[in-house]
Amino acid sequence: MKKNLLFIMPSLHGGGAEKSLVTLLSLIDTERYNVDLLLFRNEGLFADRVPKFVNVIEAGDDYRYFDGSAAAALKYFLSRGDLKRAAKRLLYSASLKIRDDEKRNKISWRLLGGNLPHLPRVYDASIGFLEGPAVYFCLDMTNAARHIGWLHTDYSRIISQKGMDEPYFRRLDCLVGVSAECCRKVESVFPFLRGKTVVIENIISRAAIESAARGNGVYDEKAGETLILTVGRLSPPKGIDLAVLACAELKKRGRKVKWHHIGKGELQDEIKALAISKGVADDFVFLGEKANPYPYIKQCDIYVQPSRAEGKSIAVDEAKGLAKPIVVTNFSTVADQVTDGVNGLIAEMSPESIADKICMLIDDAALAEKLSENLKEESVGNEGEIDKLYKLIEEM
Repeated sequence: MKKNLLFIMPSLHGGGAEKSLVTLLSLIDTERYNVDLLLFRNEGLFADRVPKFVNVIEAGDDYRYFDGSAAAALKYFLSRGDLKRAAKRLLYSASLKIRDDEKRNKISWRLLGGNLPHLPRVYDASIGFLEGPAVYFCLDMTNAARHIGWLHTDYSRIISQKGMDEPYFRRLDCLVGVSAECCRKVESVFPFLRGKTVVIENIISRAAIESAARGNGVYDEKAGETLILTVGRLSPPKGIDLAVLACAELKKRGRKVKWHHIGKGELQDEIKALAISKGVADDFVFLGEKANPYPYIKQCDIYVQPSRAEGKSIAVDEAKGLAKPIVVTNFSTVADQVTDGVNGLIAEMSPESIADKICMLIDDAALAEKLSENLKEESVGNEGEIDKLYKLIEEM
């Protein structure tokens, strides 16, 4: 008899966790499992990549309006005569201004979560696939034999959630981390998790990446230019501002580079303004989101990940899968992916250091070739990681 699984995710916008989820879902053994996917918002770059066998459950209009602009929410609820929910939306706006992190998180989740559906179905496993509300929903609003949380980041980056997360983490049967360092970090904050964490890496298929990377030229190349690519949200952890400043540093040194960026995010206007102010508006190209970034990765000369924090970067693994010379910053989990001078170069978290490493690759073709050749020999595909999830489910 098939077992019933529920995955929970806020949305499917263009991020590493979202990409990881749709990849994992595509590999689920449909002979063994029925799969439901609860989305707070059924939207995003990867929404059309959810496999057809997955039953998608949407939170509905009440949540969509409640989590949207206050003005639109009040108009919506008042037009339906729902004074109680309109009042709660005003309280929700007020709760977001509370300075105490723990108090703010608890009140805002209570109000926001009240607009999400309680699912009547009994599941064999309920899986909150992203730290925060997805895990809270998993434990508060689902009936399951096993509750599994998922952590995609270095917990020290979200330490302000500690007070809110602790009682939820105590109730989980298991917390999955996408790297060994992710698990070590969260265990250092919550020692009671030792023995309850499991590493399941983001699933990467080298064959699938190589197939998707086929295509004609995606760049407008000019003779003598070095093509650089970065993929990541325009948000503080991804360090795209460092990339812009490194581009300016390279230009100051007389290097001819064209640096492309794929992604979007809340810092978009700010970082575009930074590129203009530093005189690299024509040298640093914002491409926006791309459902298929792989031709861009394959056709670049150097891939750069300037992150301040990562759980385990899917983009770095994808660049490794395509054997590109890589420069990464020294974020806390970098050693789980890159060995300096072997399969990439590790820079300090400064524009000058990032520029130094890029110059090394531009000036030393043999070094760039060595890194690429080493990556071709490296085992990158890890489809077998899904067996670890099956084991967690079957341990019930």
